[in-house]
This record gives sequence, structure tokens and C-alpha cells, in this order.
Amino acid sequence: MRNFATIVFSTIALCLSCTSMVTGQVVKYAQSGLGFLQIAPSADVAALGGTYIATTGKSTSVFSNPAALSMVEGADVSAGYVAWIADIALYSIAAAYEIDKIGVIGVNLVSMDYGTLRGTRPWQVGDDPGLRDQGYIDLGDFTVNDFAFGISYARSITSQFHVGGNIRYARQDLSPNIDVAIIDAITGDIVESSDNVVNNIVFDFGTLYYPGFHDLRFGAALRNFSNQSDYFDQRFELPLTLDFGLAMDVFQLFESVPGPSNSQLTLAVDWVHPRDYSERLHVGLEYGFMDMFFLRGGYKFNYDEESISAGIGVNLQTGGYGLRADYSYSAFGDFFGSANRLALAILLK
Repeated sequence: MRNFATIVFSTIALCLSCTSMVTGQVVKYAQSGLGFLQIAPSADVAALGGTYIATTGKSTSVFSNPAALSMVEGADVSAGYVAWIADIALYSIAAAYEIDKIGVIGVNLVSMDYGTLRGTRPWQVGDDPGLRDQGYIDLGDFTVNDFAFGISYARSITSQFHVGGNIRYARQDLSPNIDVAIIDAITGDIVESSDNVVNNIVFDFGTLYYPGFHDLRFGAALRNFSNQSDYFDQRFELPLTLDFGLAMDVFQLFESVPGPSNSQLTLAVDWVHPRDYSERLHVGLEYGFMDMFFLRGGYKFNYDEESISAGIGVNLQTGGYGLRADYSYSAFGDFFGSANRLALAILLK
């Protein structure tokens, strides 16, 4: 057991050292679009520094590792709110239902709220001559619509191996009530007009494996897999991300007598390979008491702004009903401030 624990913690230390090495390398910027798909809607995941494998058996697992949906018992319906940077908000809904001998099916939705924005375009011949010195035409207020909704399926292949997937329709409408045009900077003529809408079909896949050593689990998730998207004459990719992770209750390493305990201390580590940045490392720690009250903390390595995170959770169940509530705080540095997440869930068994 000690040798195995040494291997696990040595792997974590190796990941940390590799992350510090890649920090100084050339990074990838602006390599993908529909960036709202990268925001984690789940408060518990965010509190744990963005680690995905530790969160199992919840409807919100569809936003991270859909294989964990296979451990949902009965029905799990959750709603989340993210107070993102720059007064941007993200809303999410997820529901999962267990069907005996078939697996777990689910539905999910995320939607962004950017508030009200002001639209302008360059002044051109034919516009009001009195506005020529101003240099632009005020188009009035407009809003931006970003959303993605989908269906999910997960099942347990064996008691140790779980798989799951998610298919979503993602859409970004940057100006639903303003006509957008590309204007020649020299002649002022309209070269091309567009409704400024991008949409695509997105796939997520995940696996989760328990090797049989206490509650240690390994997982992998491929998120935001899709075709390329086109905007005017530009083609871009979606934020494809490949994650590997492990998690375990470290208290179990020191128990002399196997069996349930009133306290758990789960350590989670995720190695993240995004399309639009160099490799990253997420580390999270969760203390749970009687599977009812939770304290969480985490850290993200190799980020320009995000770093430390923390949160709390409550899980109350009686009979065939339950209520789960989670809150998280994520630091974004002096310029962006912080992001706060709140999630509520109803459980039926």
C-alpha cells in the first residue's frame, strides 16, 4: 500500500514539475472560438480548482466528465449560476435519470448573459455628413446570445469501469438585432454582410475507472470535439480539451480497519491539454464530513489570471429525497477580480 501511495504522489509531483517547465515555453493564443464552452458551470468543480474526476454521481458531471453520470441513482436535477468576470453571467441546467439495466440519460443547457452592449460601425459615404468628423455611426443597443444544449448517456460497463458521452448544439449570435457588415477601409463600400451567427454540433466523451485500491479512480475526458466553424472568410476550431485525472480519499491510506468513515479528504489532480493554450495542471482538495458538509479548495497552474479557488457544499438527504447546494469562489487577479458560482440540486431516489 505504501509503495502504491508513493507512486501516486510521485506522479503528482512529476506533473507539477512538468507544468513549471511548460510555463516558459511558447503558448497558443486565440486558437479557438465559442469560448463560453470553456467556462465550468459547476460550483463544486470550480471550488476544487477545476478538477473533474472527483465529482462523481451528479447531473453536473455532464459538464466535465460525462462518464460520472453513470453513478447517478434515481433522478438528479440541478441549476447553476455563475457571476463571471466583467459583469457576465452564465446560467446552467442539468438533469439525469437512471433507467434500470439501460444506464443514465440526461439533458443539459448553458446560456450566457453579457448584458446590454452598444453597437457602432465606421462612417461611410451616404451617411449623415454631420457625423463625418465623429467617424462612426451609432447603431444603438444590442445583446449577444450564446447557448448550448444537449443530451447525455452514461452507463457502467462493470462495477469498476464507466463510460459516457454528450452531444450538444452550440450557437453564438454576436448581434441578433444588428446587421453586421465588412466595410472596405478605403472605399467605404460594404464588401459582405452577415447575420453574425455561428453554430455547431459538439461531442463530449468520458471514461472513469476504479482499479480496486480503496476509492482511487482514474478518468479521461475529451470535450468540445467538433467540426470547424466558419465566420465570414475565417475558419476556426472550437476549444477542444483533453483531460486526464485521478482522485482518492487519502484518509483511507491511514485506516487500520477498512470500513466507512465519518470524514473524507479527497485529493484530485487533473492534467489538462487545451487546444488554445499550453498544458495546465489543476489540483483540488475536498474535506467531507458524514457525506453532508464539504469544504473545498484548489489551485490552477499555468494560467494568466485564474489561480486559487475555494468553496463549500451541503448535501442533505432523507428517505427518497435530497437537496444539494454548492458555492465557489475563484480568484482572477487584481484586474478581473473574482468569479462566484452557486448551484442547487434536487435528488429523487
